[in-house]
Amino acid sequence: MFGDAIQREIMRFRSPKSVVNICFIVVFIFSTVLTWREAVVLEGAYVANQRNSLDSVATLLDRQLQYNIDNLLFYRNTMHYALQSPISTDRTRKSLAEFDHVRSQSFWQFRLDLSRSLPINGVSDEFVNSSPLLERDEEAIHTELSSALELSYIMRLSGSARMLPQRLFYVSRSGFFLSSNPPANDSKIVSLFYSFIAQPYFSSQSPQNNPSRALRWTHTVNPNSTSGEIITATIPLDFNGRWYGILAFDYPIDSLHEFLQEAQYDDHEGTVLLYDKEFNPIATSAEHLPEYSLFTAPQLAQIAGAAAEAKPGGQGELRMDSRFITWAKLNSFDGLLVKVHTLEEGVHGEFGRISIVFSVLWLLFTFMLFVSWMVIRRLVNNMFNLQQTLTWRANYDTLTRLYNRGAFFEIAHKLSQECQQQAQPFCVIQMDLDFFKSINDRFGHNSGDKVLAHAAAMLSDAFRDGDVAGRVGGEEFCIVLPDTTLEEAVKVAERIRVRINTKELLIKKGNTTRISASFGVSSTSESNDYDFERLQSCADHRLYKAKQGGRNQVCSHD
Repeated sequence: MFGDAIQREIMRFRSPKSVVNICFIVVFIFSTVLTWREAVVLEGAYVANQRNSLDSVATLLDRQLQYNIDNLLFYRNTMHYALQSPISTDRTRKSLAEFDHVRSQSFWQFRLDLSRSLPINGVSDEFVNSSPLLERDEEAIHTELSSALELSYIMRLSGSARMLPQRLFYVSRSGFFLSSNPPANDSKIVSLFYSFIAQPYFSSQSPQNNPSRALRWTHTVNPNSTSGEIITATIPLDFNGRWYGILAFDYPIDSLHEFLQEAQYDDHEGTVLLYDKEFNPIATSAEHLPEYSLFTAPQLAQIAGAAAEAKPGGQGELRMDSRFITWAKLNSFDGLLVKVHTLEEGVHGEFGRISIVFSVLWLLFTFMLFVSWMVIRRLVNNMFNLQQTLTWRANYDTLTRLYNRGAFFEIAHKLSQECQQQAQPFCVIQMDLDFFKSINDRFGHNSGDKVLAHAAAMLSDAFRDGDVAGRVGGEEFCIVLPDTTLEEAVKVAERIRVRINTKELLIKKGNTTRISASFGVSSTSESNDYDFERLQSCADHRLYKAKQGGRNQVCSHD
């Protein structure tokens, strides 16, 4: 009786209904695991989307700011060069004479050329003597003025398209200034110059306040701006131990607001805010800055702590309440971009809609999704393996297992450009097997293939790290040697020549032969020409000369 009960239980599980139930449970488990996995992927995609969205804004802002910082450094280098080697022309001498005539006036203005230069605006000797920050050195004032006149040409002629409007200016401790937005020749010059030297960015660039002489950002007041604030970047101008003044550019807060608003293309993408290094909000992608802080003091401390550990250009994310916070540390500005994305915005956004649709699809198509995933994974694996095979065949010579001509030329061009950018020497070796045709004629093409494979193996054994070789013709090979002098390249070629010539090769049963090769070597150190094709042509010409000279030798000169 007990045995019959066991048999009945086994038969019950073998019934179609039981099998269907078991299959449903198995499929449900698998589909649930897959759904959970896809949810994790979707979460990662959401995080990546938020970071990429903020990163695109940070990149655009960094690019514009860095462009102007580079301009500041360029203008400073221009002034250094002009101070070191001042130019004396009739116009310059006339302008300096005009300065000597008007320097005692309360304000003055002059320029070299009415159409191609910016005016130099200044104040009187009395004004300069009354300020402890200013100093009009009689031995240096003419040189500095002539240098500033040269700079005025460049500032006027080097205008460029900008996404953010800004003003570029040079303020001298000798009592004058240049501005990309020049003022009229009236008494406002005095108040404008005073506003420059009264701002904290001027005194902060003194050697005592900025011993590292680095670029600094400050927030200052701009009466002409709607918001009343501007962001100013300044660098000091020093020469021969003397602090001459500052070079600076500033952005109105209004333009930063407009920039962030234009970058925020979707109402459900959240709000982007720009904070300074003290975590005061500067600009926002919303219509106006919030009247109250979006974060509590502990939350701000948490963001500040995470950002403090990151390098410039670093990013991160935090979850606070029902909000998702992403931040990006700018490279060109000592501040932080913060993006706030609320749960409501997330639900109405693209990823929220996708999550809802995905949940419905999970309820309806769990089994179909699992089967489709298995099929697609197999197809992708097959395609990846096929792609690897095709990529290898497209780039390598199947006989010698070296790069083929097309792939080799592409790599060689890239290496030559890298060496040119890094000011490193670059050499090319052109190699040709001697009397290769006679081997094919005497022993057949199979033996010729063995010789080519043997020569390629000798090449590979003689390589150094970074050297690249390719088969560029029937029995012709080419090697490029980055960061290598001509003398070193000749040694490499000689080492390859000896290796090839000293090895006895079994061609057929009972038949051995010894092959040789001729080499031509060229280098960028000869003519400072980094064009690979011309270097290869030169090496090929020297290869021909080596053959004319008796073969089995290295030629490195014309």
